Amino acid sequence: MKCFLALSLLISAATQPAAVRVDTAETDWSYLPPLKHRGYDHLSPMMMQRIYELATSGECQLPGGTSRRIDLKLTFAAQFTEEGKLVRLVLPRLNCPEGEGVLGGMLLKMIEKGDYRPTGANADGWYRGILNFGYSS
Repeated sequence: MKCFLALSLLISAATQPAAVRVDTAETDWSYLPPLKHRGYDHLSPMMMQRIYELATSGECQLPGGTSRRIDLKLTFAAQFTEEGKLVRLVLPRLNCPEGEGVLGGMLLKMIEKGDYRPTGANADGWYRGILNFGYSS
């Protein structure tokens, strides 16, 4: 019985998807080829509202944020396997851990659901993406 349990755990661990590494960095990704952007079908209104709240409350100084509106334009980098599976996401350092977390989670979902896709143009799997949205209440 113990052998069966150990084998089940080993198989389960082997079939679990690897976690995507999410980082922040201060760099220029303009030399990377662009991701194919298919739309904003999975852009979460709740996450947009939280980014708006962080920016307009003064909690965080986010790009494009004012006291009444946010017009966010965020460039990010993503690395994919040859099979097109996301393995790493790098956001610009915003000096706002909650904002970075919300934006990272939003982008992970959007990439997972196909809003952004690699084109196969880069052998090492790195691409540049841009997230744009405006929000006011």
